[in-house]
Amino acid sequence: MFVILQKLDNFAYCNFSDKMKIDKIISGPFDTNGYLVSDDTGEAAIIDAPLESTHIFMKHIRNNQLKVTAILLTHSHWDHTADAPELRRQTGAKIYLHADDKYRVLEPNKFTIFRLPFNLEEFSPDVELAGNEEIKVGNMSIKAIHTPGHTEGGVCYSIEGRNVIFSGDTLFDGSIGRCDLPGGSLDTLLSSIHQKLLVYPDETIIYPGHGDSTTIRNEKDNNPYLNI
Repeated sequence: MFVILQKLDNFAYCNFSDKMKIDKIISGPFDTNGYLVSDDTGEAAIIDAPLESTHIFMKHIRNNQLKVTAILLTHSHWDHTADAPELRRQTGAKIYLHADDKYRVLEPNKFTIFRLPFNLEEFSPDVELAGNEEIKVGNMSIKAIHTPGHTEGGVCYSIEGRNVIFSGDTLFDGSIGRCDLPGGSLDTLLSSIHQKLLVYPDETIIYPGHGDSTTIRNEKDNNPYLNI
């Protein structure tokens, strides 16, 4: 039985000409975070699609009369991608995933660490990212940042001009992603974090794939893994 918690965080950024709202849900056996990001145009993006998250996302989408145009996956581990095909069917949005992680979602049941009591749906992304793309959603410009290390095609998403990054399993509050799984590398992950994330302003808010949000400043000051 999976515990699903509905909307935990709700942020409105009013220091710009348009408002941005971030709804966070937690779903699946590993308490995976998913996010619904929207602005006052009514357009929205889903960031990561945890197992059994579809009905939660769709409730928010319908209640707020949103049009989802993008499903942005941070990497291809199944706890972040399981509901992506169903969300695509229900919203009509395109799925974005880095090209280096595509192989796992083409054959997801082959690349699980342990045998699952259910089958994962195979799918192919609509857009294969390379890194540095900017994805327009309403008035928001969302930049794809290639941050390999947890997986080969790990991606973080920065909402440009808002000091907000969705870090997937690259960077957590006081920790970093696992590197002992196939495709992982500690040196590569640390390089990604130092060269591509810590260069953002200290006040940048990090919304990770598991756990609570944090800031660049907090991780610089307190994350023990970043001083290796």
